[in-house]
Amino acid sequence: MSAEPIAESSDGPLAVPQDRHGLPIIYAPRGYRWQTDAAPRTREPKAAEVTASRIVDDIIEGRVHVGEKLPTEPEMLERYEVSRETLREALRLLEIQGIIDIKRGPGGGPFVAPLNSGYLARTSSLYFHLAGATHAELFQTWAILEPTLAELVAQQPDRKGKRKAFAPYIDYDPQAHQSDELFTDFNNFHSLIAELSGNRVLTLVTQSVTHVVVENVLSAVDPVAEASMLSHSHEDIAIAIVDGRATKARKLMAEHIHEVRDTYLSRSPDQGMTTVEWRL
Repeated sequence: MSAEPIAESSDGPLAVPQDRHGLPIIYAPRGYRWQTDAAPRTREPKAAEVTASRIVDDIIEGRVHVGEKLPTEPEMLERYEVSRETLREALRLLEIQGIIDIKRGPGGGPFVAPLNSGYLARTSSLYFHLAGATHAELFQTWAILEPTLAELVAQQPDRKGKRKAFAPYIDYDPQAHQSDELFTDFNNFHSLIAELSGNRVLTLVTQSVTHVVVENVLSAVDPVAEASMLSHSHEDIAIAIVDGRATKARKLMAEHIHEVRDTYLSRSPDQGMTTVEWRL
């Protein structure tokens, strides 16, 4: 039997099971094509998908901005030269992806939304679930991504800006906050680090993984019971980032994630083998 792949940590190895259930993972660069000699298959984009892509192009080109309403249905039908059914399906696709919000009632309609990595997390969690990915693998991924972000933010030269951004997490008093406030503040700390990294791909990917971690794992951790541990870890990381100590920020973040993992697994060691759920 071959050895299981191991993710090393500062406080011990994290084993990731090699034998697991789930659909096979393939690499198909265009996403629309998966073809073998035994089962040839080609799928071209549907008219609604092409229309959705054109609407996205118009948003990117600045024809409409975040918070603004898309053109009226007759205007879009004329611009994109598609049927009403195709246009409405395209708008539904964009709504599902979180690109637009469709408001009902007078003055309603499709409005451009800011990018919310929670929608990327929803799609990601579906794929993780189908692949049979476990909580242990989720922690492993989080431990790979976020220490790198902490290091990148620490390397940012704007110390004054960093001090202002992380001020709420330095000298943080958990006793002065309610349970829901603690949970929100602790999550926002990780979101802030991703936001300040300067790398938009890493920001979206890491925030997506963090969303999945929160919804599948951290919702089971009592923020009041763990408030002291979490706030002290965050404060130490924040100070290292503000001071520009990149290596220390990376190390402290890795230790923090491992501590959160151990706290979660201490309740039930078998939880690490739980399959990631698809959360709608």
